[in-house]
Amino acid sequence: MLIRLFTACLLASLLSPVSVAAEAAPGAVPVIHITDLYHPHNDPDDHFDLATVFGIPAFDIRAIVIDMGKDGVGRPGLPAVRQMMHITGKSVPCATGLVENLKSQSDTCAQQPAETQAGVDLILKALRESEKPVTVFCVGSLRDLASAYNREPELLKNKIARCYVNAGDSAGGVEWNVGLDPHAYVRIMDSPLPIYWMPCFGADGYQSYWVFKQAEVLEAAPLALQNFMVYALGKTPVSERDPIAALADSIAPKMREKIWAETRNMWCTAGYLHAAGIENGTFSFRKVPVHLDNNGTSRVTNGTEGLQIMTVHVDEPAAYTASMTKALRDVCAGP
Repeated sequence: MLIRLFTACLLASLLSPVSVAAEAAPGAVPVIHITDLYHPHNDPDDHFDLATVFGIPAFDIRAIVIDMGKDGVGRPGLPAVRQMMHITGKSVPCATGLVENLKSQSDTCAQQPAETQAGVDLILKALRESEKPVTVFCVGSLRDLASAYNREPELLKNKIARCYVNAGDSAGGVEWNVGLDPHAYVRIMDSPLPIYWMPCFGADGYQSYWVFKQAEVLEAAPLALQNFMVYALGKTPVSERDPIAALADSIAPKMREKIWAETRNMWCTAGYLHAAGIENGTFSFRKVPVHLDNNGTSRVTNGTEGLQIMTVHVDEPAAYTASMTKALRDVCAGP
């Protein structure tokens, strides 16, 4: 958990860049995290997700790809990645991704500018170099992963153990992440990759959404992680305060009161727990038929026709939110 690394790493991280990466736990799951993480943010659920990926000891993070799109131009969440690396002592390759959407489901996006290709290149590099299959988390659009698949489909089929897709609506609604690049979403959902679908919204329990009050998690977190979130939520300009130095700041009472009182919408936590092998009885993944349209809408069907996709299901609705909140608090606060 994060707290185990705070004392040893924080002082060194404030004084100099990380020079020694924290060792991955034996048998750790190799992970690629693709996230629409920005600074200033659109939605800071991505920052809580980043802290979760860094804070679960079962993960060996091989790459972080910032899903850009036109909305992310000029504000990739590199300050947050840099902060998490300093906090945890983990040195992780990070790259920004494509800006333009796929022009078709088979588009490799190779024609896009060279300076936008680093994300796809990093995905392919991390997969090639991994000695065992990798778990991929997609939190945002799927344009970089779809482009990587269209370039080297056999590599992705051989080297991806699980692909958690945090997007869509199981009842067929139009969902934000899908709308970022519908061609990319359809390409991956209709691929032979081992998809673990986490529709953001939906019906009959097939959705991953939950919400918590930030005080429930932040009050138990170490100061550096509190400052990580204050820096993000306050949209602090890097030109005004260095992100690493900010980790040791005292938090103004009015800022604490404001941020601690806010609620936060979340979608991805269950997938991280599942990938890490952390048991949780409030949700499960079920192989169910999913109807997928070319425009990106997708829904769980009552019949037998459709794609057979492992899909998250909230089994204990009354306990799910409390369970996810506790899990996030534990990751951020440690034992």
